[in-house]
Order: sequence, then C-alpha cells, then structure tokens
Amino acid sequence: MEYYLHSMIMFVKSEMEYKSSFIITMIATMLNTLSAVLGTVFLFQKFGSVGGWTIEEVMLTTGIALFGHTITEMFLQGFNHLHLKVKSGILDQMMVRPRGMLFQVICSDFQINKIGRLIEAVSLIIYGLLNVKVVWSPYKILIFMLMLFGVIVLFASLLVLKAAFCFWTIDGMELMNILQEGGKELSSYPISIYKDWFAKFFTYVVPFGMVNYFPLVYLLDKQEAPFWYGLTPLATIPFMLLMLGVWKIGLRNYKSAGS
Repeated sequence: MEYYLHSMIMFVKSEMEYKSSFIITMIATMLNTLSAVLGTVFLFQKFGSVGGWTIEEVMLTTGIALFGHTITEMFLQGFNHLHLKVKSGILDQMMVRPRGMLFQVICSDFQINKIGRLIEAVSLIIYGLLNVKVVWSPYKILIFMLMLFGVIVLFASLLVLKAAFCFWTIDGMELMNILQEGGKELSSYPISIYKDWFAKFFTYVVPFGMVNYFPLVYLLDKQEAPFWYGLTPLATIPFMLLMLGVWKIGLRNYKSAGS
C-alpha cells in the first residue's frame, strides 16, 4: 500500500508540474461529458420520456455509469495502456521485477485530471436522487451502495479483459475500446429500452443490466420487483473473477515482445 500511495503522489506531482495542461485536459473531459448530458436533455425535451423512464431517472443512471467509468479510468488506467508496454517491450522488464503483475499495472498510472468528470458524475447522482421518488429504507441504502460498487467492479473487469487481450495481440484494440467506452454510453440508460436480444446479452453475458436496471427498478418501485433485484450488482464479482482468469491465462501464455 505504501508503494501504491507513493506512486499516486508521484503522478499527481507530475501533473502539477504542468498546471495549464492539467486544467485544459480537465476542462476538455468535463465539456465532453457535458455535451453528452445536454444531448440527453434535448432528447427528453423532444419526447418527454424514454421507455417509461423520466429524465431524472436517466440522469441518476447516467451519473452512476459515469461514476464507475471515471473511477476506473482514474485508478486503473494502467490496464488501458498495457498494449503500449507490450509493444515497447516494457512489459518484459515488468515480468522480472519482484512484484505481482497486477499490482505493477495498477501502480503504473493514475490520472488526477479525471477529477472534473468525477465531480460531474457525483453531481448527476445527487440531482437524480433529489428528483426521483425513493422510499428509503436500510435495504434500499444498501442497494444504492451495491450499484456504485457493482459499476466500478464491472468497468474494472472490462479493463482487465482489454489488458489481457493484448497478451495475444495488440491489433484490434479498437474492439475492446468499443466495449469499454460503448459500455459507458449503454449503461447510461436503463437496459430495458434496447432490443430484447441486445438487452439480454448485456445483462446475462456482460452484466450491465445487473447494475443499472434490476436494482434501479427495485429502488424506484417501478414495478412489483422481487427482493433479489437489489442484490444483482453482486453478479459483477464472478464476472471479475472470470476476467482475472482470462488475465492469468494470457499472462501465462505471453511469449515476450521480442524487442
């Protein structure tokens, strides 16, 4: 943990050496997110609701998805850039160090410039919670916390899968980017608004629906939902274990960059 905190402090100090660049990058990421939110607002101004969901409910969903995506990009960006280390041969050097590979990758990058987008995510969550009707109870508080936990674990799992993919090939990384970045956009809306086959795939194979639909239905009393709807974010744990299994297989079969 001491080594991890030291590496975080090092990256923060590095960013602060170029304050103008830090501020510009932070503003750019915030504007990018703001444009997507405004697009959602214009959509609801035109149609009023989408699939029976109000703009306040979708803002809550968007905030939760953005929160999980931003947290993983801040703390786990090393997985996102692992293909560059493979290409340059740096991964070969990392493999002979007396530290676990996962730990080294986690410590290899920390992006404090995503703090602006994190503030936007929290703001959307607060706005959503203040404007939707939730009859709070201890169980519903737990459900909300599980949603935040689940969305972080889910996006972290996808980053691990993306990193594992580059053990076999660094070509076609755009496909993994589509799953990671597209997942953020997909999970910004309740999964029920999509085509049935599409919704099922991104619920039971890639469990976006487990973190942004079932628990939200129970939280908002959208329908007579069973008790276990609130616990579905826990499905991201076996999904993460599966992705870690893929990571271990890829690392075990990695044959060096040859550079």
